[in-house]
Amino acid sequence: MLVSYNWLQDFLNLDIDPKDLAEKITRTGVEIESVNHPEDGLKKLVVGHILECEDIEGTHLHKCLVDVGEDEPIKIVCGAPNVAAGQNVIVALHGARIAGNHKIKRGKIRGIESNGMICGLQEIGFADKIVPPKYADGIFVFPKDADVKPGEDVYQALGMDDYILDFDITPNRADTLSMEGAAYEVGAIVDQKPKIEPVVLKEDGADWTGELETEVDEKLAPKMSLRKITGVKVGESPLWMQRRLWNAGIRPINNVVDVTNYVMLLTGQPMHAYDARTFENGKFEVRNAKQGEKLTLLNDKEVELDPRDIVITDGKEPVMMAGVMGGKNSEVEDDTTDIILESAIFDGTSVRKSAVRHANRTEASSRFEKGVNWDNTEKALDMAALLLRNEAEGKIATGVIRPTKQERKPAVVKTTISHINKVLGTELTSAEIEKIFDRLNFETQINGDELVVTVPNRRWDISIPADLVEEVGRIYGYDNLKSTQPLLAETHGGYSEKEIAMRRIKAIIQGQGMMEAISYSLTSPEKAVRYTKDPQPLVEVEMPLNSSRSAMRENLMTGLMDAARYNMARKEKELALFEQGRVYDHANNEFNEHEHVATLYSGHTFDQNWQHENQKVDFYFVKGQLTELFIAIGIKEDEVEYKAEVINGMHPTRTAGIYIKGEYVGMIGMISHEIMVQDKSLRGSEIYGYELDLDKIIPLLHKGMKAQPAPKFPAIKRDLSVLVADDITNAQIVSQIKQSAGKYLTKVEVIDVYAGAQIENGKKSISYSLTFLNKKETLTDEVVTKAMDKVEEDLKEKLNIVIR
Repeated sequence: MLVSYNWLQDFLNLDIDPKDLAEKITRTGVEIESVNHPEDGLKKLVVGHILECEDIEGTHLHKCLVDVGEDEPIKIVCGAPNVAAGQNVIVALHGARIAGNHKIKRGKIRGIESNGMICGLQEIGFADKIVPPKYADGIFVFPKDADVKPGEDVYQALGMDDYILDFDITPNRADTLSMEGAAYEVGAIVDQKPKIEPVVLKEDGADWTGELETEVDEKLAPKMSLRKITGVKVGESPLWMQRRLWNAGIRPINNVVDVTNYVMLLTGQPMHAYDARTFENGKFEVRNAKQGEKLTLLNDKEVELDPRDIVITDGKEPVMMAGVMGGKNSEVEDDTTDIILESAIFDGTSVRKSAVRHANRTEASSRFEKGVNWDNTEKALDMAALLLRNEAEGKIATGVIRPTKQERKPAVVKTTISHINKVLGTELTSAEIEKIFDRLNFETQINGDELVVTVPNRRWDISIPADLVEEVGRIYGYDNLKSTQPLLAETHGGYSEKEIAMRRIKAIIQGQGMMEAISYSLTSPEKAVRYTKDPQPLVEVEMPLNSSRSAMRENLMTGLMDAARYNMARKEKELALFEQGRVYDHANNEFNEHEHVATLYSGHTFDQNWQHENQKVDFYFVKGQLTELFIAIGIKEDEVEYKAEVINGMHPTRTAGIYIKGEYVGMIGMISHEIMVQDKSLRGSEIYGYELDLDKIIPLLHKGMKAQPAPKFPAIKRDLSVLVADDITNAQIVSQIKQSAGKYLTKVEVIDVYAGAQIENGKKSISYSLTFLNKKETLTDEVVTKAMDKVEEDLKEKLNIVIR
């Protein structure tokens, strides 16, 4: 909100420098982003009266004789299309500085002497958006009733001598989106009562209340008032009003539209003026739009209305998008004589959504979405009617139509003097606190320590005791609050045991060469349960921004897949990603959160290199990475079991559930072909990964690793080749070897797997390397041979394995 310092002085006796005032306001919690003095950088700009104006033959130029208050008129060549004799205009004299620090010099144009420049508003620093349409492509002409004289500086007449304070308000302080609200705020800061005068209105026209039949949905517009003004003469607004509008960043249009905008700036209440011919059928209706209805707005933008939009209609078709912008079909035009003024409270949430939906946010919609003062609805209506009588020669028809008239009672908030002092760390007396609320124009009742504050409707942001504490603190002055050390129990920093465990797991995965990713917790309902063995009821967002962010995820893999799509679409096929984060569900009608970790692999196990053969990532590589993780965190291999599972989004034959001590803790496998072919960027690639439930894994961790000295005695390795049936797993074989080999076996690893020629169907050949070590003495061949014989015997007997 751009607030005029000169306008503020209509309410308060301010003798403080505007920049110092801005600093004071900022220190009380309403930030002043900037203080602008439009006159800065300009000089030698005066009022000129055009005595003569002649066209220069063969050009678009005009030779003007202009009275600028000097002994003799000066000659100026001007190319503006709207220049004419008899006008009072802005003249930049020889040596003047205009916008952009351009210097004006006398010279010759087409051989004709020119001693200055007749200016448009843009040329002296006005933004295009606030220049009246009438003068957008030409020079500015002072209205005939403007009190200006040739030779006078233009700054005061145009409001350029003012200081403009840019109130950068937070949504809860929308009460300062009006001059009255700003005056109350500044008045509290400088300890003055603002002069807010009541509107005294005398109706001088015939009764009109029987002319209009209204039908208003109270949920959409809980409070609405209508007045009729007749005999209006649409024309240019007086200069004083235009000055206040453009200093507030609003373009003057005509006296009727400008009055509604002026009243909005003054009171904070958005209004609209309709050409009364719009409602010739005698019907006025407020409802939700119907599917397929369209409306051309005042900015010439045609919108297709949504059934959730609030519209005002003539009983048949929409004439306004309520709270946002009027329709072209109800616009006040030059030949309009009778108008209907509307002042209302519309549902702020609906207005905001309509403005965003149609990309048409306005000064009005901004106020409705943040809140307006319910006490100003009819005051604004009467003020606009009074101004139209004074500035547009209108007559005020007798009577006000009130289709809805809900009232809002002032909030009553209770707290205690001691509570305020405790929170602020002050020792304010009840009299001092009462004085602060009196500066805010709040009624108070104090009974001992108890404080009861009646908050006026203009401060709808105050409703709880904490709000009262804030008001006392900011008006008392944050700089006056003592800096004290809080008396709290000493808290030792650090991570919880669970956080330490998760960071340990992440460090191990990072050590495997994985890169951490962070994805959105919100996704689509379909993706939320994909890659999940037993999906639970979803946690869904009531009002999502879009359908792709409408549910909380139940897995992390979906986020990693989104990252894979993004990278592969940019030709990055070698991926090794992981994410640690929370997943959510609504099982048992409770909101639950679980810590998970997931990985995603694609491409090759190593970057291309001349030293080794390229190997593509496959199920067994990923399983090996997971096994290393389990070993590093202290989970024994024989406690882990992999079982084939069918999981949505995963490959039907290359996916397994991970079970530890019989409990399901996650899954590992390949993303299904159905998912891969849906996206062009994924086609032709294979993606593997695993996901673990850390809530189940963390309790199984051992508390750390102990370093051991290198063995003093040498180890002995023996190889073992076996021929086994396809249905016998490696885990079964390794488990049997460990049971049979005795206490000196320290390591078993697969060194070769073969199935094909010279191997009968349904069988495979696996080769193992077994490492034996006695840490106390040298191990002999006899001991190892005996252990190997036992292993071979048990494999033959218990698993029906052939030793090769």
